[in-house]
Amino acid sequence: MLKVPPPSSYPPEKGCYLRGNDYSPVAVVVLLNAPYGTMPPEVQGIPKEIENLVKVAIETGAALSGTLQTENIGIEKIICNVAANPNIRYLIVCGNEVEGHDTGTAIKALMENGIDERRTIIGSQAKTPYLFNIPLEAIYRFREQLTLIDLIGETDPEVIIKGVWSCYQETPTPFKEYKLYDLGAYSESAISSSLTWKVKHPEEVEDWEIDDILKGVEESAEPAEKLKKTGGEHMKEGRRILAITKRLLKVTQELSEIAMLCIEEIEGLEAPPEIEMKKEEAFIPEKAKSAVKVVPVVKELPETEEELYFANQLRGYSGVLAAFEALDNDICHNGCTLPGMVITTQKRLKRLKEGIGKSSLSEEKKKGLEKEVNDFMERIEALPQDTDKPCQKAVGTCTIGKGCFASGALKLMNFITEPAPPKYL
Repeated sequence: MLKVPPPSSYPPEKGCYLRGNDYSPVAVVVLLNAPYGTMPPEVQGIPKEIENLVKVAIETGAALSGTLQTENIGIEKIICNVAANPNIRYLIVCGNEVEGHDTGTAIKALMENGIDERRTIIGSQAKTPYLFNIPLEAIYRFREQLTLIDLIGETDPEVIIKGVWSCYQETPTPFKEYKLYDLGAYSESAISSSLTWKVKHPEEVEDWEIDDILKGVEESAEPAEKLKKTGGEHMKEGRRILAITKRLLKVTQELSEIAMLCIEEIEGLEAPPEIEMKKEEAFIPEKAKSAVKVVPVVKELPETEEELYFANQLRGYSGVLAAFEALDNDICHNGCTLPGMVITTQKRLKRLKEGIGKSSLSEEKKKGLEKEVNDFMERIEALPQDTDKPCQKAVGTCTIGKGCFASGALKLMNFITEPAPPKYL
């Protein structure tokens, strides 16, 4: 069978992987289930069972074998390295799924559906499955050249060994539901490309920012048949609807769980009105009580749905910032998750302010709402925004608990659903 030497630049991207036999038909990806924002060497010791899977794959004959965490830059690096070696015809993805990233299922979605015109992996349930930093040609080649062997959830070294071994047999060899054998090198020349780094932090990109980002990303013209292979406008409508439905179902389940937690917390904290009044009276000196008149503060209610939307958003951000400020006094001050959420919130507030300026509200009401946004922005400036540090859960110093309160606090904004945002937002 035909084999070809890979180019001298192979593999073009550095990463957490081992290089084996350049003429092998298989590469292995071991999913690294570590907290958000922790990437080697920041992770203080990759679990030994993960290291072992990487090693046994190379020892059995894989061309490349390494770990993967993120659904954007991590996948982009794999695409660059695999497309640079036409001998690689299979990609084994194994290990437990990456919590919070859904990286394994993102690769599956990429192979099955491709990307859309916004460079987003179609059908992926990952948070930010964007491929902004690599040529479209490399993505096309990756999908055409490879067959995916889905072993997500598999951590048994013997199974991985059997899978790698099966890929380089001369005759079709049964392995699980696959029949594997060495197909020889891909018929076209290698594509050696590396990341452009035009988008260094895709995890911070909001959906509404993508169109502007794409304007700065140079793209070559795509032939119609290749757009079809990437899923694009030719993707079957039924598959698109199914993917959206699954994602909506997952979001609904998560919101339901958060809502139940909120209800439990509120029920535990609420006190009868008379108790609250007594607490307030306790701070008033006895001699002054007779002279004090309790005057209720009545805030002017929003008159239109547009005004109500902005008012609701600002109420939500008030709670989010309070949570961030509390976390900043804890271990999150030295981590990367809180700064990441702070940057995202800052972007959203800027967009909210732009929306207020475009609204049909009176100038007086605009100024009032914009003042609240400006106040929030001042508070945000005092919060940490350096995302280069590792998540404190990964280094074992987090005192918050199992979940991540920083990202959870921002998710609470999803409850602000009525009325719908104005069309210009």
